[in-house]
Amino acid sequence: MSFLRWLMHVILGFLALLCVVLGIYIAVENPQIISPVIAGYSPFSGSVGVWLIGMLLLGVLLGFLANLLPLFSQRRRLRGLNKQLKKLERELQAAHRKVSGD
Repeated sequence: MSFLRWLMHVILGFLALLCVVLGIYIAVENPQIISPVIAGYSPFSGSVGVWLIGMLLLGVLLGFLANLLPLFSQRRRLRGLNKQLKKLERELQAAHRKVSGD
């Protein structure tokens, strides 16, 4: 089991390194300076590569956050179901005591 965990860390480390190298390559190969206008506002001038990488990272972050939304609703539903389960267990115990007491 330890070997598989080590192997997974090596593979993920390699993928992270590959992403960094790819990002550097994109930034170096696209040195043209642009000043994009976003919603009527021009944040700053930068190279095409920097803007591409920045927007890619922003998209990844927004996608990650969007995928977390169902998790929050499932947790809320789970808490409600746990409360309902505890209530039903208390009712069942009360019914058992009532039956055994008679």
